[in-house]
Amino acid sequence: METVMLMPAYALFGLLFLHPVHATEAEVEFNAKSNRLEVALRLDVLDAELIDNIASRISVPDAKPKPTAMRDGNDETLSLPTRQRLVYLARNFGIGAEPTGDAAGRYHWVGEEPDGAYVWWYFEIEIDVNGDASPPGDADGRRSAAPDRLRCTLLRDHDSRYVHRVRLLGTTPPVTLQFDARNTVRPATW
Repeated sequence: METVMLMPAYALFGLLFLHPVHATEAEVEFNAKSNRLEVALRLDVLDAELIDNIASRISVPDAKPKPTAMRDGNDETLSLPTRQRLVYLARNFGIGAEPTGDAAGRYHWVGEEPDGAYVWWYFEIEIDVNGDASPPGDADGRRSAAPDRLRCTLLRDHDSRYVHRVRLLGTTPPVTLQFDARNTVRPATW
Protein backbone atom coordinates (compact mmCIF):
# COMPACT_ATOMS: atom_id res chain seq x y z
CA MET A 1 0.00 0.00 0.00
CA GLU A 2 2.81 2.44 0.87
CA THR A 3 4.58 1.65 -2.39
CA VAL A 4 1.45 2.54 -4.34
CA MET A 5 1.18 5.91 -2.55
CA LEU A 6 4.86 6.75 -3.04
CA MET A 7 4.81 6.06 -6.77
CA PRO A 8 2.57 9.06 -7.68
CA ALA A 9 4.68 11.32 -5.46
CA TYR A 10 7.87 10.24 -7.28
CA ALA A 11 6.15 10.73 -10.62
CA LEU A 12 5.13 14.28 -9.69
CA PHE A 13 8.61 15.04 -8.39
CA GLY A 14 10.07 13.81 -11.69
CA LEU A 15 7.75 16.08 -13.66
CA LEU A 16 9.20 19.10 -11.87
CA PHE A 17 12.49 18.47 -13.66
CA LEU A 18 10.74 18.67 -17.03
CA HIS A 19 9.43 22.17 -16.32
CA PRO A 20 11.62 24.96 -17.72
CA VAL A 21 13.91 26.74 -15.30
CA HIS A 22 12.61 30.19 -16.22
CA ALA A 23 10.54 31.86 -18.85
CA THR A 24 10.89 35.33 -20.26
CA GLU A 25 8.12 37.27 -21.91
CA ALA A 26 8.28 40.07 -24.40
CA GLU A 27 5.87 42.28 -26.25
CA VAL A 28 7.07 43.50 -29.62
CA GLU A 29 5.38 46.07 -31.82
CA PHE A 30 6.48 47.30 -35.23
CA ASN A 31 6.37 51.10 -35.53
CA ALA A 32 6.04 51.89 -39.25
CA LYS A 33 6.68 55.62 -38.71
CA SER A 34 10.10 55.11 -37.13
CA ASN A 35 10.91 51.76 -38.82
CA ARG A 36 11.70 50.29 -35.42
CA LEU A 37 10.62 47.34 -33.36
CA GLU A 38 9.58 48.52 -29.92
CA VAL A 39 10.37 45.83 -27.36
CA ALA A 40 9.21 45.40 -23.77
CA LEU A 41 11.10 42.45 -22.26
CA ARG A 42 9.98 41.06 -18.88
CA LEU A 43 12.69 39.21 -16.96
CA ASP A 44 12.97 37.64 -13.54
CA VAL A 45 15.24 39.94 -11.50
CA LEU A 46 17.80 37.13 -11.12
CA ASP A 47 17.80 36.55 -14.89
CA ALA A 48 18.35 40.27 -15.49
CA GLU A 49 21.30 40.19 -13.08
CA LEU A 50 22.68 37.13 -14.87
CA ILE A 51 22.42 38.88 -18.25
CA ASP A 52 24.19 41.94 -16.85
CA ASN A 53 26.92 39.70 -15.43
CA ILE A 54 27.41 37.99 -18.81
CA ALA A 55 27.26 41.34 -20.64
CA SER A 56 29.87 42.87 -18.32
CA ARG A 57 32.48 40.69 -20.06
CA ILE A 58 31.81 42.34 -23.45
CA SER A 59 34.71 44.56 -24.44
CA VAL A 60 34.20 48.32 -24.71
CA PRO A 61 34.89 48.60 -28.48
CA ASP A 62 32.06 46.12 -29.15
CA ALA A 63 29.71 48.19 -27.04
CA LYS A 64 29.99 51.47 -28.96
CA PRO A 65 27.02 52.60 -31.06
CA LYS A 66 27.40 52.33 -34.83
CA PRO A 67 28.48 55.78 -36.13
CA THR A 68 25.99 55.73 -39.02
CA ALA A 69 23.03 54.52 -36.96
CA MET A 70 20.06 56.78 -36.40
CA ARG A 71 20.89 58.24 -33.00
CA ASP A 72 18.58 58.95 -30.16
CA GLY A 73 19.38 61.80 -27.81
CA ASN A 74 20.48 59.48 -25.01
CA ASP A 75 22.60 57.07 -27.11
CA GLU A 76 25.80 59.03 -26.46
CA THR A 77 25.27 59.26 -22.70
CA LEU A 78 24.50 55.60 -21.99
CA SER A 79 26.62 54.00 -19.30
CA LEU A 80 29.05 51.25 -20.25
CA PRO A 81 26.91 48.54 -18.55
CA THR A 82 23.86 49.66 -20.55
CA ARG A 83 25.83 49.63 -23.83
CA GLN A 84 27.13 46.16 -22.94
CA ARG A 85 23.54 45.06 -22.21
CA LEU A 86 22.48 46.31 -25.66
CA VAL A 87 25.27 44.31 -27.30
CA TYR A 88 24.11 41.20 -25.43
CA LEU A 89 20.53 41.84 -26.53
CA ALA A 90 21.65 42.38 -30.14
CA ARG A 91 23.43 39.02 -30.09
CA ASN A 92 20.55 37.14 -28.46
CA PHE A 93 17.24 38.86 -29.29
CA GLY A 94 16.64 40.29 -32.69
CA ILE A 95 15.80 40.07 -36.33
CA GLY A 96 16.73 37.25 -38.71
CA ALA A 97 18.48 33.96 -38.16
CA GLU A 98 21.87 35.39 -37.17
CA PRO A 99 22.92 38.72 -35.66
CA THR A 100 24.85 40.97 -38.02
CA GLY A 101 28.18 42.43 -36.98
CA ASP A 102 26.75 45.93 -36.74
CA ALA A 103 23.47 44.96 -35.04
CA ALA A 104 24.28 46.50 -31.64
CA GLY A 105 24.51 49.97 -33.15
CA ARG A 106 20.87 49.69 -34.19
CA TYR A 107 19.63 48.96 -30.65
CA HIS A 108 18.39 51.92 -28.62
CA TRP A 109 17.83 51.82 -24.87
CA VAL A 110 14.56 53.34 -23.66
CA GLY A 111 14.61 52.36 -19.98
CA GLU A 112 13.75 49.81 -17.34
CA GLU A 113 11.04 49.43 -14.72
CA PRO A 114 10.96 47.17 -11.64
CA ASP A 115 7.82 45.05 -11.25
CA GLY A 116 8.05 43.01 -8.03
CA ALA A 117 10.18 39.92 -8.70
CA TYR A 118 10.52 41.01 -12.33
CA VAL A 119 12.00 43.86 -14.30
CA TRP A 120 10.86 45.29 -17.62
CA TRP A 121 13.54 46.35 -20.10
CA TYR A 122 12.42 48.68 -22.89
CA PHE A 123 14.46 49.07 -26.05
CA GLU A 124 14.02 49.64 -29.76
CA ILE A 125 15.59 47.91 -32.74
CA GLU A 126 16.19 50.00 -35.83
CA ILE A 127 15.10 48.18 -39.00
CA ASP A 128 17.30 48.20 -42.09
CA VAL A 129 14.63 48.30 -44.81
CA ASN A 130 17.04 46.85 -47.38
CA GLY A 131 18.37 44.04 -45.23
CA ASP A 132 15.90 43.15 -42.47
CA ALA A 133 12.57 43.79 -44.12
CA SER A 134 9.97 41.35 -45.34
CA PRO A 135 9.63 40.64 -49.06
CA PRO A 136 7.34 42.89 -51.13
CA GLY A 137 3.86 42.70 -49.72
CA ASP A 138 1.73 45.33 -51.39
CA ALA A 139 0.40 45.86 -54.91
CA ASP A 140 3.23 48.27 -55.78
CA GLY A 141 5.87 45.70 -54.82
CA ARG A 142 7.22 47.91 -52.04
CA ARG A 143 8.99 46.18 -49.21
CA SER A 144 7.37 46.22 -45.82
CA ALA A 145 9.85 47.38 -43.21
CA ALA A 146 8.50 44.82 -40.74
CA PRO A 147 10.94 41.92 -40.27
CA ASP A 148 9.75 38.46 -41.27
CA ARG A 149 11.77 36.51 -38.67
CA LEU A 150 12.63 36.98 -35.02
CA ARG A 151 15.42 35.28 -33.08
CA CYS A 152 15.72 34.66 -29.35
CA THR A 153 18.56 32.85 -27.58
CA LEU A 154 18.54 34.78 -24.31
CA LEU A 155 20.38 32.97 -21.51
CA ARG A 156 20.92 29.92 -23.73
CA ASP A 157 24.60 29.90 -22.76
CA HIS A 158 23.54 29.55 -19.12
CA ASP A 159 20.78 26.92 -19.35
CA SER A 160 19.16 25.41 -22.44
CA ARG A 161 15.80 24.93 -20.69
CA TYR A 162 14.77 28.58 -20.86
CA VAL A 163 11.52 29.29 -22.69
CA HIS A 164 10.83 32.68 -24.22
CA ARG A 165 7.40 33.92 -25.28
CA VAL A 166 7.15 36.90 -27.60
CA ARG A 167 3.75 38.48 -28.23
CA LEU A 168 3.49 40.40 -31.50
CA LEU A 169 1.33 43.46 -30.86
CA GLY A 170 -0.73 44.92 -33.66
CA THR A 171 -1.56 41.54 -35.22
CA THR A 172 -5.03 40.15 -35.75
CA PRO A 173 -5.55 37.62 -34.31
CA PRO A 174 -2.93 38.09 -31.60
CA VAL A 175 0.22 36.04 -32.21
CA THR A 176 2.55 34.66 -29.55
CA LEU A 177 5.82 33.06 -30.63
CA GLN A 178 7.56 30.56 -28.37
CA PHE A 179 11.33 30.12 -28.46
CA ASP A 180 13.31 27.33 -26.82
CA ALA A 181 16.57 25.43 -27.35
CA ARG A 182 15.30 23.79 -30.55
CA ASN A 183 13.35 26.77 -31.87
CA THR A 184 15.52 29.88 -31.77
CA VAL A 185 14.15 31.53 -34.93
CA ARG A 186 10.46 31.99 -35.71
CA PRO A 187 8.60 33.54 -38.64
CA ALA A 188 6.87 36.80 -37.76
CA THR A 189 3.75 37.99 -39.53
CA TRP A 190 2.66 41.57 -38.91
